[in-house]
Amino acid sequence: MHPKLFPLHSIQIRIFAALWLTALSFVSERSLAVSSVSLGESRSNVETEGHDCATLKGARTGIELRNRLSLRASVMNRGSDTYDIHHYHFNLALTNTSTAIAGDVMFRSTVTSPVMDTFWFELRSFMNIDSVQINGTRYLPTALSRLNDVVRVPLLSNLDAGMQVTCRVFYQGTPPSAGFFSGVSSDVSQTWGVNVTWTLSEPFSAPDWFPCKQDLWDKIDSVFFDGTSVSPNKVASTGLLIGVDTLTNNRFKYKWRSRIPMAFYLMAFSVTDYTEHLSWAHPTALVNDSVLIQHWIYNANNSSGTSCLNFNRNALNSTGAMIENFSDLFILYPFYTEKYGHMMAPLGGGMEHQTMSTMGSFGMDLISHELAHQWFGDMVTCANWNDIWLNEGWASYCEYLHRQYVISQTSANDWMSNSHNSARSATTGSVYVPASGVNNVSRIFSSPLTYKKGAAVLHMLRNEIGDDSLFFPAVREYLNTKRHSVSTTDEFRQIMEQRTAVPLQNFFQDWVYGEGHPTYTIQWNWLDSVLWLQMSQTVTAPTATPVFRNKLPLGLITSGPGQAPSLIQVEPALGLQRIRIPRQVANVTLDPSNAILKGTNSSIARLTTLGVGFEEVNFMNFNPYPNPSTGIVCVVLNLPADLILTDLSGRVMGKYEGHEGENLIDLNAYPGTYILEAVSPTGSRVSRRVVVR
Repeated sequence: MHPKLFPLHSIQIRIFAALWLTALSFVSERSLAVSSVSLGESRSNVETEGHDCATLKGARTGIELRNRLSLRASVMNRGSDTYDIHHYHFNLALTNTSTAIAGDVMFRSTVTSPVMDTFWFELRSFMNIDSVQINGTRYLPTALSRLNDVVRVPLLSNLDAGMQVTCRVFYQGTPPSAGFFSGVSSDVSQTWGVNVTWTLSEPFSAPDWFPCKQDLWDKIDSVFFDGTSVSPNKVASTGLLIGVDTLTNNRFKYKWRSRIPMAFYLMAFSVTDYTEHLSWAHPTALVNDSVLIQHWIYNANNSSGTSCLNFNRNALNSTGAMIENFSDLFILYPFYTEKYGHMMAPLGGGMEHQTMSTMGSFGMDLISHELAHQWFGDMVTCANWNDIWLNEGWASYCEYLHRQYVISQTSANDWMSNSHNSARSATTGSVYVPASGVNNVSRIFSSPLTYKKGAAVLHMLRNEIGDDSLFFPAVREYLNTKRHSVSTTDEFRQIMEQRTAVPLQNFFQDWVYGEGHPTYTIQWNWLDSVLWLQMSQTVTAPTATPVFRNKLPLGLITSGPGQAPSLIQVEPALGLQRIRIPRQVANVTLDPSNAILKGTNSSIARLTTLGVGFEEVNFMNFNPYPNPSTGIVCVVLNLPADLILTDLSGRVMGKYEGHEGENLIDLNAYPGTYILEAVSPTGSRVSRRVVVR
């Protein structure tokens, strides 16, 4: 659960916030002092108040906590998993002209190890620690040990599993700024001429600016951020802005509060002279309420005299339609009780900080990408950096989905075509980040693999399932099942399989864990109501992925009496296929909607001799049913035949002696996709794909 800041209806909270935030644009002209006591946010009260949202992680006995220790042992990023964090409270002095930070960070946690004799956290060596307080006991720097960016504090008395730990670190320093993935950066926007300082912690830079524990599995239940700077600077952060305190020497403290679970790398701030623009989203599921969208934009003009706000106003206002669309496709925007927002900074792209994305610009795809992360990455976070495609592939695919549902199908098709071009540039390498790549930032965030191919794979998964009325409800179930938690790739696959009843193990093996892509060569002919297809494929990484076993759409142009489908799904891995089409087939097109990632030299052509001379014996109406089946398959034969079940690699799974008439075959032991072949006494053969759920 997530207790609200005030005991008001969520729309009342956001109306209050809107009125308050509107006043912030005049911070340099009027005092914005708010009584800390009246809001229950005095520093002393904050130090001792309870945080009920810790119950989101469940009541934990010592035994339960030790069980979690073994569960998370294989996914830790640093140190050892000896405690579980519940709450952070930042109190930092900041500037917009350098990366300098000074102040303290307090975090509460619960001991998970059987006995804790040393408390640890991560903080880079260039950050100077003045002192550490643990449960009220002060430790000076001489009592600490620092090695490999891990700070260890030997405790004066041991703590047992389940006991509470409050650690408060007083520190200061000037982190180096070294590119996009720096923990803290400070730079000047060349377009708008403003100095900005901002943070970006993903994947390994959180210790650059605050004491932390880099564990994706340990989401923090609540985060309070107090950032102080000199006017006209304003400090943006995650959650709701509940007040601004007026301090001495023209300084203002901006107080942000979030009570929804957050991964360690999604906490952030940015500092500059901002102006504010508010807009609202009205998702269908949020009856009689709305989502606050809070844009903090540079308070500056460009060389043409156009204000930054006016330059970006239309793009900013498009955010509401995106929230509404994604809320309809997936689930209600997960942080609707707080807000969604943007804080500008001169970085090359954007970063999906929870409820407040850091944005370098406001292109349509960038806005939709960072917003989509609020579902895929923020609410449901990848369990390991190996699984980062669950964050970035989904956010990229949502660029397509916004275009498809809000702009046009043509616009979406253009996006997918460009993404295929990018994905094809990686002829090897998997969407899933292998163990050898999880410490390599450029491999984790590979544009061709993690982003573009990840998006293409999700689009192909949609085609593999073959029905949006199954695909999107399965995605919703995934989001609800893993809400405010983490997910592995295999957990995502299992949920999609269970909800759609479509076997997906081969698909994930080939396209997520496998490498490269296929180039298809297809020949076809229509003869006597039968469409003959001869299919082959060459692959770019034959050692890693010798064959791709996905469905491939073919478009049909037919004429004559009867009915025929305009689109069929075939499996190229099966080679020769025969499909009964009553109407004459005049032409066949390969993947008419460009749903499948494939080589640019893929081709399809008619071969008029294909099927000529093949005798279709009188059991060619061989059609096992039901298909898909829950286990029992019925086969009707007009003469005796041997029935052979093979997997898609050709391995024989079972042989059955079929007799004339009805044959019942028990396939309960073989869930998945197989080929069932009938062989007549004269050696004639016919095969069909069967799916067992």
